[in-house]
Amino acid sequence: MRVIICGAGQVGYGIAEKLATENNDVTVIDRSPHLVNAIRDTL
Repeated sequence: MRVIICGAGQVGYGIAEKLATENNDVTVIDRSPHLVNAIRDTL
């Protein structure tokens, strides 16, 4: 499944982490490049 998450804060990160572990195609959108990079680097 393809999923888009708007917001890379604690909630967005938690949702992205859960969905990524279930082999979903996750895209995270946020105004902060730092938060998006942190998610990309860890997941």
